[in-house]
Amino acid sequence: MGARRIRGFTLVELMVTVVVVAVLLALAVPNFRTMLLNRRQASVADGLLNSLNYARNTALSTDQPVTICPLGTGTACGTSWSNGWIVGTQPASGASVILNTSALSTGGPTLKTAGGSAAVSFNGRGLATGQDVFVICDSRGTSYAQSVQVYATGFIQASPARGGTAPDGTTSISCP
Repeated sequence: MGARRIRGFTLVELMVTVVVVAVLLALAVPNFRTMLLNRRQASVADGLLNSLNYARNTALSTDQPVTICPLGTGTACGTSWSNGWIVGTQPASGASVILNTSALSTGGPTLKTAGGSAAVSFNGRGLATGQDVFVICDSRGTSYAQSVQVYATGFIQASPARGGTAPDGTTSISCP
């Protein structure tokens, strides 16, 4: 009988494998963080765009004003868009009805308006009052900001690219 052969990895093979894994992780982690931050911003932009379209479509179908405003305490309008937003009807008589609320998580992207609008309202013909540019920012600053613009005609548009201009291509946006 011959000597028994022991199978396994040598120390050199193990070290080469560890170095390759470390290099791959060093390249992948920053890209993963950028992808995660981009997805969080896109999620806020999509939610806002959907809520604005919902408000306008509801105003058109019910022929009554519908407003979207910052989320406050309870079901009241607040002052900071970064908390989220409320969509509600504004009938000529009677109480308003909350149709939808969207809360934003703390530590995520922030939301503000470039013009400082306290609310956006759509009338029964779909026209907007309080039209403005909504800016979605995160820790990376203005060069990575996204925006959603509401025009007086009721048209709502999201920015096709990240950066310092609104969807109309002329309005400058900035992050705090």
